[in-house]
Amino acid sequence: MLDVDDIILNYDPAAPHERFRAAGLEAAMEPAGSALPRGIPWPANATPTAAPLNPAPSSADDLSRFHGYDAVVVTWTAAEASALAALLTPGYGTADWYQYCHDVAAYIPLVTGAKAPFNSREADMARYYHCMGLYFPCTIGAARVLLFKSGLHLDYDGPATPVKRLMAEIAAAVAPKVFITTGTGGGVGADVSLGDVVVAGTVKFDCKTQFKAETWAEAEYTPSALPAGTLAAITPALTSVNAARIPGARPTPQIFSAVTDAIVTTDFFAFDDSTDHYELQGLGRACDMGDAMVANALQSAPGLAWYAIRNASDPQIANPTGNMTRASEDAASIYARYGALTTAASVIASWAVIQAS
Repeated sequence: MLDVDDIILNYDPAAPHERFRAAGLEAAMEPAGSALPRGIPWPANATPTAAPLNPAPSSADDLSRFHGYDAVVVTWTAAEASALAALLTPGYGTADWYQYCHDVAAYIPLVTGAKAPFNSREADMARYYHCMGLYFPCTIGAARVLLFKSGLHLDYDGPATPVKRLMAEIAAAVAPKVFITTGTGGGVGADVSLGDVVVAGTVKFDCKTQFKAETWAEAEYTPSALPAGTLAAITPALTSVNAARIPGARPTPQIFSAVTDAIVTTDFFAFDDSTDHYELQGLGRACDMGDAMVANALQSAPGLAWYAIRNASDPQIANPTGNMTRASEDAASIYARYGALTTAASVIASWAVIQAS
């Protein structure tokens, strides 16, 4: 039986861990790196370029060296981070990104979840043990950008929600003009196809389990207005390259960006299926497990422009028999095979926000 939570958080198509092969995950049998995005014809004046640090920072260092950077882009899972690295720090995969363990002693008592990567002592998870994330700087044209792969996760770390503290910490240390949370999500509704993108007009919580009693369990937040020219910059020439590698995807991903196009943050791994088991239909275009908490954290940073951008790494799951265990495994298998490829379009959308800013 597949461990769905482990796949969603930790499956990395750049270097699949042996446990995924042992579990029979089909995507893990493919050559390492074959499911990563590639080949985007970026405009010459806004081509992403890695900006490695020399000397490399200590894992204990804070982020003050990046104070005043133009943008921060936060992503969440191993597959998302590898896709981000492939496109925005070419030549520097996440194995080359720097560990962020500054003041880790303050986080250790806060992260109590049994499935939290922060607490995993597995050898192949060593970079995330007692580490709040990985980071790497890059440039997009003249813009200086800090990319951050979070090692903390709302739904897996326990009741203290330490990821809220981490997001506020990053925003305060870097003081960027733009803060983007981005990654994969489950498409909600039959009209959202594999590979489509939601540039959220609204971000909202839909907490029905561990956080249902919190005051913010159904809170909603409104992202900043998109800079002029953002949507026009997300051209078919950029998005079609990797969309063409995804069976069943549109040749050009649809970009949902209306005020009513919401990203819905759940407090467990929820997804849309044809029975509407988790009652997500009508709430938004995509569901995820973190963006609303980022929005919550950034309320402490007035004046900061922030955005939430998700790609549909699994569409609505056909579930004619109502078997939610099978449907969950189907969603995870689709994510493992195509999550990094679908992430290309949300990386392009994030790039478009930054270059338009």
